[in-house]
Amino acid sequence: MTDDAVTDDSVIHDAATDDLLAGRSIGVRNGLQQAWQILSSDYGLLPDLALDAVLARADRGELATATPRLLELMVGEQLSVVSAVDVMVRLGGGSWSDGQRRAIEDVLDAWWLETLMASPGEHRQPLTPDTVLGILVSYGAPMVRWFEPWLAELDGPGAAHLATMVIDGVDGPAWEGKADEASQVLGWARSDTVLNGLVLIGGTHLDDGVLGEVLDRLV
Repeated sequence: MTDDAVTDDSVIHDAATDDLLAGRSIGVRNGLQQAWQILSSDYGLLPDLALDAVLARADRGELATATPRLLELMVGEQLSVVSAVDVMVRLGGGSWSDGQRRAIEDVLDAWWLETLMASPGEHRQPLTPDTVLGILVSYGAPMVRWFEPWLAELDGPGAAHLATMVIDGVDGPAWEGKADEASQVLGWARSDTVLNGLVLIGGTHLDDGVLGEVLDRLV
């Protein structure tokens, strides 16, 4: 394949996915671009291939080639919650080089940060922060991977997202079979670091009375 052919395919890919990724953060878009470059040079797997067809390629030994498209479908909000969980389980169980795993996790980290930084009501249903977290947990990374950026976002919408999870509970289809991980979320919320962050900083981002209700449930 010539260099010109690679460039042409890249342009086709970028144009074809603009609509799918409209509104996604720069971090998410850059992460996906890197994922394509590192995991797959096969631009034939684009961009109209449906989930079943992508999974078929993954199941016949082409998981790396299929992964960027799977990530696109997930962050582009084209998958059901159950399907997104299935994708995360597959990726978490894959055999990756350090560079490949880093490319995948860069997309996941960017999607989670984008989710945390969006204000309540801005998320497209059903991908609210609690659901996105449940999907990401299916990847199997230590929970601290998702807690650390959340702590940094308590001075913003992240405080409201935490309050909602504490008050409403952590459940739903994304959390099926994840009772231990759900308990870790509440355990982390009860830590001195998080409680101090909520009282000193996060509370200013909460509606009247919400901080008191959160503290009543956590302390």
